[in-house]
Amino acid sequence: MDHARRAGESAADYESRIYTRAQRLETPCGQGRMVWHAWGDGALPPLVLFHGGFGSWRHWILNVVPLSQRFRVFAADLPGLGDSERISDEYTAENIAATVSRGIDQIIPPPARFHIAGFSFGGIIGGHVAALQGQRVRSFTAVAAGGLGLTNASFPELESMRGGMTPEALMALHRTNLARLMFHDPARIDDLALHLQMETVRRARVRSGKIPWTGTLTEALRRTASTLSGIWGEHDVIAAPYLHERKALFESLQPGCDFRVIEGAGHWLMYERPEAFNAALLSILKAKG
Repeated sequence: MDHARRAGESAADYESRIYTRAQRLETPCGQGRMVWHAWGDGALPPLVLFHGGFGSWRHWILNVVPLSQRFRVFAADLPGLGDSERISDEYTAENIAATVSRGIDQIIPPPARFHIAGFSFGGIIGGHVAALQGQRVRSFTAVAAGGLGLTNASFPELESMRGGMTPEALMALHRTNLARLMFHDPARIDDLALHLQMETVRRARVRSGKIPWTGTLTEALRRTASTLSGIWGEHDVIAAPYLHERKALFESLQPGCDFRVIEGAGHWLMYERPEAFNAALLSILKAKG
């Protein structure tokens, strides 16, 4: 399946082309529905992907098609983000994960087993889902995840949107924020990254709040039955000075676990270095069976 961007193809057209190749699925969420997007052959082992805060499935746009060559890929829009409704209960990692886990039971009926990879805030939710699903989860891979209760660098100051901003000013604001938080190399912030960022932020109706700054993911991982692994960007603006703490934590939870660092990548590592990330995740999942 062709996933490379074509010459002269606009960012919006490329997004639409990847989107329309997916099967759209819906499960109950609050007063409405949670939306899932699936690529790949239904006979292949399932891989469930959870995006980051203020995000949607679009965080994985450069990954879903390559990964779907080996797996049936399900990329969620987490509750209150993308096209999914909010949950009815308090917005906690536990409550979000409970809704998501019930959705997984519908799209991947038991006793089928599956893999999970979660990016940033999605890593927190993915870890809680793994704890709830127990032996059904073959492996859980944390991708630049928060919620570990470890030392973080100072969170970068981001620009805020204001009413009446011109399209040019709004695009400049998003470029600034992507450079401060998501990318290591500003030259990699192309028109597609800007388009995706503007779409995800426009659709976001909830904030992750203090959840990423707690130890909630570590608590969940202590209850998981799956094999664990981690992938971080070498220059992740939040974690990079303390990547050794992440590696040590994962090894303490599961000695010998696979922990990888993608060179030249920032926080949004699977977009900034997609080929390296895809190869790393596929290698991890192959080792996990």
